[in-house]
Amino acid sequence: MQKIYQVIKADPRFHELERKRSRFGWWLAAIVFGNCLWYMAATAFFPESGFAHLWGEPVAEGAATTWGIVIGFVQTVGFILLVGLYIYRANHEFDPLKDAIVEDARRAAGE
Repeated sequence: MQKIYQVIKADPRFHELERKRSRFGWWLAAIVFGNCLWYMAATAFFPESGFAHLWGEPVAEGAATTWGIVIGFVQTVGFILLVGLYIYRANHEFDPLKDAIVEDARRAAGE
């Protein structure tokens, strides 16, 4: 088993996979963090201007739902779509490459 790990670590495709997956994960994390940060910063520091002022306004006259609820819902759907994007890319790009690396390592290790 140890030999398989050594073969995998020596495979340049493994390092490419690790780099791609890590970079993609950090990009997604930055998108989520940036989205949450601007939302909180706008609310905290600019409550009477731009979008922050709109967030407390009802979507229609007499409605109980505000634009803030709509924006929060859109953010949640966006985050779910980002998770779906990661799952799609993992299933169609990362996993097949991982499977090929492991299969080649098993053959090289004689298993």
